[in-house]
Amino acid sequence: MKDVSVFILAGESSGDQLGAAILDGVDAIDLPVRAWGIGGAAMMAKGFDSLYPMDELTVMGLGEAVKSLPRLSRLADRLIDLILAERPDLVLTIDNKGFSLRFARRLRKRMAALGWSAPVVHLVAPTVWAWGGWRAATVARSVDQLLCLFPFEMPYFADHGLRVTCVGHPAADRVLPDRNSARAELGIESQTPLLLLLPGSRQKEIEALLPDMLAAGERLHADLPRCQVLVPAAASVLPRIEEMARGHPGVQVIPGKQLPLALAAADFGLMCSGTVTLEAALAGLPGAVYYRGDALAHLLQPLFVRRDRIVLPNAILGQDVYPLYLGREFDPASMAAAALKGLGGADTRSDAEMLSRRLMSEIKAGPEGFGITAALALAAALGR
Repeated sequence: MKDVSVFILAGESSGDQLGAAILDGVDAIDLPVRAWGIGGAAMMAKGFDSLYPMDELTVMGLGEAVKSLPRLSRLADRLIDLILAERPDLVLTIDNKGFSLRFARRLRKRMAALGWSAPVVHLVAPTVWAWGGWRAATVARSVDQLLCLFPFEMPYFADHGLRVTCVGHPAADRVLPDRNSARAELGIESQTPLLLLLPGSRQKEIEALLPDMLAAGERLHADLPRCQVLVPAAASVLPRIEEMARGHPGVQVIPGKQLPLALAAADFGLMCSGTVTLEAALAGLPGAVYYRGDALAHLLQPLFVRRDRIVLPNAILGQDVYPLYLGREFDPASMAAAALKGLGGADTRSDAEMLSRRLMSEIKAGPEGFGITAALALAAALGR
């Protein structure tokens, strides 16, 4: 059978991980694919042919996004020229909505001008349930099919006539070790109070949050000297996090691949808002969520964003799984107080584990898991 050509666009680390899982799913269903476009290390490890470094698409905050528009527009034109020359059988854009959907609209317009087309599929729905409900109509005009991670997202887009498929969230497929096994593997004693710091995966998130988190950890260590602090760090930010954590008592920086162990082993987490809150909630980890954006985002956020939908587990379950603190609403003293209270609560972990089971039942799409479900959806779009 001849290989089908699939152009994939993944602009961030999380998109790279989703793309890699789909490439595994494609292999599992024996779909012969030549995948090319833009992806990161995880996708390239699966044989993906990345034409440009994935960092070309990574921007942080509204201010940086505005400044990057001319450069990103030129990159979109170069990619579309390549697609029109190579004519793949399908185009898949993953997350990175700000760029992906503008790119998809421009691509479809130029394909129509040539009298040729390929299905354009987008994976990861914009969070229209949190802010900007008008964007659902824009998505429907931009792509041929949307792959959602959560079932509750589907009606927002199907109501606009868009073909929508739920493929589940990969976090629901992971089997975590139990607390004792995780602690044994990390070398942490069973009675040691363990705080987890999750400052985000982007450089600017880390610069904005980690200093306060580390200062909170230091205050906590003064009150609770036996407390140990773990900071999982992705490879791209590991040296910077190690540098920032140096000199803070009781703090250990670990590779990002040990995040599942850390989630299972910890007693409480101070987290940056993002997908990691979903992973933490699925692991049954109690905690609190913090976010500090750039000045423009701080100014506009109250006007457009539903606060009760910012933290993913809160939005899915319709209740405060994690309290949220924004901008000036937190400092190291309040973070340390939250951690001290959480570490001392015997019932906190069992409550979080009960919420974890509810969350799992809400987001798991089916027995095949995310990678195969998404690969099957793409095979159907290809007519295979």
